[in-house]
Amino acid sequence: MSSFIARQPILNNDKKTYGYEVLYRGSSKSEFPKEIPEEASLKVLVDLFTNYGITYIGKGLPVFINTPLYTLKKSLPPFPKESIFFEINQNEISSNFDVPFIRELYYSGFNLSHQGSDLPHQSVLSFFKAIKIDFSITPKDRRSLLPKHIPQNKILIAHKIEDNHLYEEALEEGYKLFQGFYFSKPETLTKKDFTASQIEILNILKMLLAEDLRWDRIEKEIKKNAYLTIKILKLVNSSFFGFRCEVKSVLQAIVLLGRKQMIKWLIMILLTEKTSAPLELLKITLTRARLMQLLAQETSKKFKEDEYYLIGLLSLFDVITGFSKENLLVHLPLSEAISNAIKGIDTPQTRGYIQALKLVELYEKGDWEKVISMCYELRIRHERMGNLYVEAINWAESTLESIA
Repeated sequence: MSSFIARQPILNNDKKTYGYEVLYRGSSKSEFPKEIPEEASLKVLVDLFTNYGITYIGKGLPVFINTPLYTLKKSLPPFPKESIFFEINQNEISSNFDVPFIRELYYSGFNLSHQGSDLPHQSVLSFFKAIKIDFSITPKDRRSLLPKHIPQNKILIAHKIEDNHLYEEALEEGYKLFQGFYFSKPETLTKKDFTASQIEILNILKMLLAEDLRWDRIEKEIKKNAYLTIKILKLVNSSFFGFRCEVKSVLQAIVLLGRKQMIKWLIMILLTEKTSAPLELLKITLTRARLMQLLAQETSKKFKEDEYYLIGLLSLFDVITGFSKENLLVHLPLSEAISNAIKGIDTPQTRGYIQALKLVELYEKGDWEKVISMCYELRIRHERMGNLYVEAINWAESTLESIA
């Protein structure tokens, strides 16, 4: 059975990853036409663990899974209890009818998370280890009181934090964990110039993008920057590439990598150099880049997969670096179509790129109905999206380890 699966990070107030919520559903509206809802949900849950490996997707961190009570009542999945949180919506809980079952889950060793606009009812409060407060529906005067009244042993999470203003409010109100896309929204962009090191990387990128490629000139430029020299030699000798013999010279390294790989890796180094962006944002950026590339391979756009990759890779450039995309593009001799796509300008020439990026963004948010619709428009088999996404995540994790 094929399923949609996506993960959304939960960050602490240092913007480090505390855990993930895993979003899921069967990848077709008609996937369970003859089955009752609880059986359908259970099958999707089992599919997550058998085909994808939730603990692997969580990378050893806590994983939150929104699970209907009726699914858990039908059958308790044999999932690892120590790192999994079953997330239950407050609207599903009837204080009289469901208390015995929630108590049973708790004493069976399951971690439970309560999601809604308030604390759980007193009759079940002690059974929930984590509490998520939905900021999209909870009045400010109410949510600001909750951190003061929650027992100290509970994990409190501010949920649906979609911009930096809301994040600052939640932080001021006493929340310590946050879920939402606030960290992927650009703050005020700086007007200062790139650093000398960043300019050097941009100059090398310009040389790589030029028609008259000269490896000796590129080697000379790289050797001027000790940091870049060490990075490239470390990268090419990493297990990511698996070359049998140690590569000791810059020239050998860049020729082995080739023009396309050098462009990709230099942009990644540019993104990660001296950034204060959370690691999770870099993971999302690399996941986007790889998923965009995989989508191109799935369609008739395979010959443009490097362009799709580049657009995904630079989609969050402004958020990560604090520089505008326009400031970056001044330094790179890219085609008008690619430059416009990176800036989000919709034209007949950029539409394919922009639609693919929109599909990736919808998938990140778990907006499954729109994902199916967009896949249909782009002539992509939506049943493949779950596998492509997991492949992109794994690639992003490995890539970050290689350039660390």
